[in-house]
Amino acid sequence: ITHRSATHFGFVGHSTGCQNAIHLLKHLEDGSDDDGDGDDGGATPSSNSNSKENLVSKIQVVALQAPVSDREGAMVEPQYAENIQTAREIVAHHHHNHNNQEEEEMMPRSAFWAPITAQRFLDLQDKGGADDFFSSDYTDMELQERLGHVGQQTYESTGLQVLVAFSGADEYVPSTVHTKHLTQRLCDAMNVHCVHRPVATSLYLPTANHNLSQGEGDATTFVAKVKELLHHTTTVS
Repeated sequence: ITHRSATHFGFVGHSTGCQNAIHLLKHLEDGSDDDGDGDDGGATPSSNSNSKENLVSKIQVVALQAPVSDREGAMVEPQYAENIQTAREIVAHHHHNHNNQEEEEMMPRSAFWAPITAQRFLDLQDKGGADDFFSSDYTDMELQERLGHVGQQTYESTGLQVLVAFSGADEYVPSTVHTKHLTQRLCDAMNVHCVHRPVATSLYLPTANHNLSQGEGDATTFVAKVKELLHHTTTVS
């Protein structure tokens, strides 16, 4: 941002990138560091705070494309319960022994499509995990607790616009999930603290797949909506 002398910018998160975006907005809004270890990288508190305040003011558009629940997709797999139990036991063993190395203990290779630590596995696939933001079985209150920071006064006042773009035929979403209803619930949870205007708006693509690669015109529609938000930002600013 500094290198390009950017005055404002937007970014797009796809799938897990949507969780990254939600994490970023939370850490910037509450002033905490990204990893929660209290290490600010050597910056003084004032310089660190100013840096985050400047970044918050520059973020104008966040587009969430395919904000799906890893947990709900995994729950239909036959070994889900067994894998969750294995991960919990590994993490519990770490906490019992206070062994920092144990936190990086890997899950059995059969548990996931890529190498993954037990803690990361729980973050993604256990209910209430650190990345479990978009699950349809949450109550409205639970969704608000996990997403409400997006519409806090800090972002409402800076002009942030969040696009929640959900695919109705996403292959990673169980068929039992009412995707259109969930899309609106996610937006409502993000907007719960808004006073003057909603921060989040929805874009529901009823026949689109996970990465918008199959339905004719789906990718174009998504890009056009992001372009519209960006244009609105430049017009207002």
